[in-house]
Amino acid sequence: MNIDSNLLGFLSGWGQLTALCGVGFVILTVLIHIVFAIAVYRDAIRLDRTRALIIVGPGIWCIATLLGGVITAAIYWAMHHSRLNPDILIASTETTETEEA
Repeated sequence: MNIDSNLLGFLSGWGQLTALCGVGFVILTVLIHIVFAIAVYRDAIRLDRTRALIIVGPGIWCIATLLGGVITAAIYWAMHHSRLNPDILIASTETTETEEA
């Protein structure tokens, strides 16, 4: 009977540790979502001054990133800062060296 109580004590402690890790993971995830949402909002405000944002405005991008997290921030970046955006010019790879004949 003593072995059973030791096992139950261990399992109870293990369950508490698992719950604590779960709560810590949720808190970390929420903080990451908030940080990315703020970053996307600030960047969207800055971009909105120089060119039109794709699909929606800064507030909606912020809310979407708050809910979707890193994946939504990556979609925002791909749409506004990569070559998927037609406003982003492709850098010329040609050199301007002159050859002497």
